[in-house]
Amino acid sequence: MSPSAGERLGRPPAVRMLVLGVVVIYFAALGAYTVHSGIEVGFDSVSWIGMSAAFVLFVAAAVPLSITIFAELTDAQARAIALLTVGGVAATWGSAAYAHAPGLAAYQPMLATATVVAVILMFRGRVALVWAAISSNITIGLILGPFTESARWFNAVLPRASLTILFVGTCGAVLLGPQMAEMRALGRRQRADDKDVQDRRHDAADREDRIRRIDDRVRPLLSRIADGHEVTDDDVIDARLMEAKLRDGIRGRALDVPRVRASVWDARRRGVSVAVLDDGGLDALGPDRSAAVVEAAAVVLESELATLTSGDVVARIAPAGRDPVATVVVVSGAIRRRIELGADGFVVRTVEA
Repeated sequence: MSPSAGERLGRPPAVRMLVLGVVVIYFAALGAYTVHSGIEVGFDSVSWIGMSAAFVLFVAAAVPLSITIFAELTDAQARAIALLTVGGVAATWGSAAYAHAPGLAAYQPMLATATVVAVILMFRGRVALVWAAISSNITIGLILGPFTESARWFNAVLPRASLTILFVGTCGAVLLGPQMAEMRALGRRQRADDKDVQDRRHDAADREDRIRRIDDRVRPLLSRIADGHEVTDDDVIDARLMEAKLRDGIRGRALDVPRVRASVWDARRRGVSVAVLDDGGLDALGPDRSAAVVEAAAVVLESELATLTSGDVVARIAPAGRDPVATVVVVSGAIRRRIELGADGFVVRTVEA
């Protein structure tokens, strides 16, 4: 990999850690200020619970914004963040109203946090959702503000500074929206390109591994032939087995694992006809579930082949969306058996005829 590509791939984690660091520092300062102010003005137990709930809600709103900085923010995540923000504002105003607070200095940093989250959410392309949340926050403040004993509660509902920041943020999000959307699209294309590069490297490594394994078996046979040794029946059988093994690596790629290769090789040498097929159904399952299905199919296939000396066996990964995900079919003498495996890697049904 070129240095520029390495820097390009290494930058997002570094920026993500920087953003998380800023978030941690901000909320540490917010928590420290709230605790100090609460002790100074004498929060009662209900106020402590309410302010703690507000703090937790704002943290829960900020975390998805931080961890998805290089990913697409889904509509569900955006709505959840907006609801958490409104909940934090309601908990803050509720605490101030319950305490009949004569001053709101202890509560204002928590209320200002809602503005911070709102502006960030605006720049993630959710201007309308943010203003809907702000409208809810204002409504909550207008309802609960009069229950405080502060003469300046109305100014705290939406301070002039917060209104200015929200206005500038709205204008910036609207004007820069197309550029930011293009940046997110470029980010998605970059991640897709990176995944494609990794997939190609993985494919190349798999091919090299298959070539090496085939070379380990073929080279001794070809060397004997080149040295003038007589080709025996065993040599012919080995050549045919190697040809079948090569086909398995192409047609049954997902099942091309050591356990399957060993059991299939031994069974074919005993005279059993074995076909290993992969129609791509594991691509949609994810790495962990795919590995579980492959391992389960390998165990079943190994068990079925262990005692056979003739007959036909077909191990198959079904196409995407099919159920069962994998099957092992055995036809040998009076035996007619079909073992079906689900997406969780367990045998879901065994049919015998």
